Amino acid sequence: MTKDAAYQRLVALLEADFQVPRDKVADETVLRTDLGLDSLALTDLALLVQTDFGFDAEADAFMNLTTVGALAEFVAVHAP
Repeated sequence: MTKDAAYQRLVALLEADFQVPRDKVADETVLRTDLGLDSLALTDLALLVQTDFGFDAEADAFMNLTTVGALAEFVAVHAP
């Protein structure tokens, strides 16, 4: 999977499940501060990403990802 494909699916996921407007999301958007996701929301996002993209990863791996772009790259590497 390409980073761009992962990014587009992540934006849709953020919009649908976290009510984040698409125009508020960019590659450098910080998940915690720019989108206001707390640790519980980030855990929910990690579970949704794993379910949606079909792979397993340690929850701690997600906690070190700070931006939407970093998350997209992580997904692109780990998704089948």
